[in-house]
Amino acid sequence: MKDKIKILLVYPPSSSIGIYNTPTGLLYIATVLKSKGYNVKLVDCSVEPAYEEILKKEIVDADLFGIYAMSMHIKYLMPLLYKLKKINDKFMIVWGGPHATLFPEQTAKSPFADIVVRGEGEEAMLEIVKGYESGRLNLAQIKGVSFKNNGEIVTTADRDFIDLNTLPFIDWSFVKKEVMDVIRRTIIRVQASRGCPYKCAFCINVVSKNKKMRYRTSENVVNEIEHIYKEHKIQRVGFRDELFMSDREQVKRIAEGIISRNIKITWLANARVEYLRESFVDDAYLQLLVKSGCNKLSTGGESGSQRVLDLLRKGCKVEDIVNFVRRTKRNNIIPGVAFMTGIPTETESEQMETLALIRQLLRIEPRTIINGPANFRPYPGGELYEMCVKKYNLKMPDSLEEWANAEILGGAHPPWVNKMFFNEYIWTSVKAASYSGSYIVKKLFPNPLKGLGIFFLMVISKIRLKYLYYRFPFEFKLLDWYHKFIVKKIPEFS
Repeated sequence: MKDKIKILLVYPPSSSIGIYNTPTGLLYIATVLKSKGYNVKLVDCSVEPAYEEILKKEIVDADLFGIYAMSMHIKYLMPLLYKLKKINDKFMIVWGGPHATLFPEQTAKSPFADIVVRGEGEEAMLEIVKGYESGRLNLAQIKGVSFKNNGEIVTTADRDFIDLNTLPFIDWSFVKKEVMDVIRRTIIRVQASRGCPYKCAFCINVVSKNKKMRYRTSENVVNEIEHIYKEHKIQRVGFRDELFMSDREQVKRIAEGIISRNIKITWLANARVEYLRESFVDDAYLQLLVKSGCNKLSTGGESGSQRVLDLLRKGCKVEDIVNFVRRTKRNNIIPGVAFMTGIPTETESEQMETLALIRQLLRIEPRTIINGPANFRPYPGGELYEMCVKKYNLKMPDSLEEWANAEILGGAHPPWVNKMFFNEYIWTSVKAASYSGSYIVKKLFPNPLKGLGIFFLMVISKIRLKYLYYRFPFEFKLLDWYHKFIVKKIPEFS
């Protein structure tokens, strides 16, 4: 008979093992549970090629199975849960993450969901574990959860937000050694705040009740950075905040703390374009960030059309996006700008405005990292979602099982998009337009034929972006053929 209950926390598999996406939320939950003496194992399927065999072995004596899931993960999770339940039908399944927060009642209806945790999971999961261990688990007394009770779905009151300063520093021993070695060479994630009070019409934060800003003290953040700098010999930090710099004084003190403690790192963060207005921060402020190691700031530009920006409730002007790149360049910070397309009511000319803005940004600062334009996907509750439902008859899946069979939100060819084929490959074209000669050389050596193909795509893409000429996109048809018949997999562009 085992002494302690066994808790498995799982970050789901996805279509491929690629760039590592640190499961910060699960790591916090695992760390909190371990700090209270519980037996916790975290399996990150995104970096475990043999994840199915690992889970089949671990599930034999598991009591609680905690899952983080975005909607895109469901189609990989459901077949996995079915197999694991055949091995051990006693373990309790706890869902958390964006999908569970957006669809708590729907998720709780599934036979493969015992408890659904909405929003932050650290305290809720701890209460669930304590109740389970004691044999007196009373879900009705736990805030922020949904569950089945005699065939009915019960949803308890929302939980208050956590004081982030009470959370322990992430225990990185939950990350496998090979991945940790990569993190040491590349980037480690730190979270200085949570929340976003803005009301972008396309964003999950509008409907996930994550609007209130919560900040850690600057001293607490610097203490963690110093800890991982000394303990793990990290070289680069990526702040996981959605709105870094929203509290200018907090960020200023973090920068000053890094400098005063002689922590030799580089770091990057996300900031809204308005945060680089001269009225918000001056160059002296930005130079302080640079001195502390900041060499990249990313933002959401979304569109080059002012009408579309207003539709998205971005609260900024196209000129703000240009200013963001000008000011980062002036202070030797690499800018990253994300864009979208396939937005309901977006016209072809407005799409061209976005491409023209991308061209302008690359001319101002050739090092600008352009992300996208990615295809818009609707999230329930937002203004654009309501438009898709009313104007385009959007129907979302009604169960986890339907989500498992749904390829993409809105379908592979959303009715609000006229040229889906163009939208799918414009991201690839814009990316190829930013390729450098050294990148092509690297691709030529291991696979000359593929390298020549990339070189051809780069040349065509640079010409198209330079002249904003996207008629007769024959290279898109070649890319489509390549993905269908050579790779045998169409990439996801949203």
